Amino acid sequence: MIELDALMAEHDSPLWLVDLDRVRANWSAFGAAWRGVWADVEIAYSYKTNRLPAILRALAAQGALPEVVCEAELLLAEAVAGPLNGRAIVNGPVKPAALLERAARAGALVVADSAQELDRIAAAGVRRAGVRVALAGDDREPTRFGVAPDEVPAAVARARALGLQAEALSAHLVSTRFRRRLADSPSLGAAVEVRWPGPPHEHATAAAVLGRLAARLEVPVVDLGGGFPPAPAVRDHADAVARALDGASFAGRLALEPGRAIVADAVDLACTVGAVKRLRDGRRCVIVDAGTNLVPGALWGRPRIEAQGPPAGPALVTGPLCLNVDVLHPAVELPDLAPGAAVVIRAVGAYHQAQSTQFGDLRPATVAFEDGGWHLCRRRETVDDLLAGDLGPVGVTAAAVAGNEEGKA
Repeated sequence: MIELDALMAEHDSPLWLVDLDRVRANWSAFGAAWRGVWADVEIAYSYKTNRLPAILRALAAQGALPEVVCEAELLLAEAVAGPLNGRAIVNGPVKPAALLERAARAGALVVADSAQELDRIAAAGVRRAGVRVALAGDDREPTRFGVAPDEVPAAVARARALGLQAEALSAHLVSTRFRRRLADSPSLGAAVEVRWPGPPHEHATAAAVLGRLAARLEVPVVDLGGGFPPAPAVRDHADAVARALDGASFAGRLALEPGRAIVADAVDLACTVGAVKRLRDGRRCVIVDAGTNLVPGALWGRPRIEAQGPPAGPALVTGPLCLNVDVLHPAVELPDLAPGAAVVIRAVGAYHQAQSTQFGDLRPATVAFEDGGWHLCRRRETVDDLLAGDLGPVGVTAAAVAGNEEGKA
């Protein structure tokens, strides 16, 4: 904790802690598990999971392809990796013209979410296309992504008729699911749950469906997306998928797009206790300077929260926001804590940084660990950053404002 105290004293609190060595190790172990069971494997990193440039650069240096879902992410990929030269995958349910045109220039594989989208993909000059296959949902809500399996042959035929290279059939088993049908739920939040990772048989079932279709339609790549655990647990998934693809008589390339498996345990968030008090029901309430604005996933699942010292009973941990729902954990075992004590929220590398909001205070700095030491990789936000896009009062020019100030002088 001495090192953590020094980092927070230098870079303020809260503070993101990114272990780039762990990111690289996770990537290497994940790839080794799959290449041990399948001859031709291509792995892309899901940018939406965490697009901190330091992470993207580290993975690009390891040979990771970017898997992106918007133009901003494709621009990031070009910034950190240079010319992509066909080494990119573009996904997403909506692909604006600007994204498709840039994808065409990059030679990217663009995965169509619907049969109608193939026409727009071809019109933009894209040459490499995939089709996302709509697999079964979670028994409560049908998936809203992809083309129904019985419509895939027609979609592949349409792609080829448009002059596209029908390169891949794709699927992605989502981690965010529903406890009940949305129509029967009073709100979206009441229905949502995050279940990661799923069991190996779910990926095996998806592989069998895609493998049979790909073999029949002579499509060379099966892309199983993400939703996998990190190594070594991912080996069970790899074994199950390999058996399923063999059983489907598919012998082509297997593409994967991990996100959580690579970065989930590689990022922590350090924060500081601002106050400790007892509520009317006797519960201990620990208020810290990081809330659900930085850890939005706390709305769906309870993060692991730790502090130095012997346990002293459960505590309600809340953030600094003026919102009654700014709760990080309702009852986590913590030591006796006083204002100024450091608390660490563990394993928040997946989606938390990417989905953190502007609500509340300035966004924290990020420090990265690699080669045995820490360095600043993203500075703390400033008020100038908040004002950078401001154009001033509507209809008032800079010259008019300057003249008004002169009149007052």
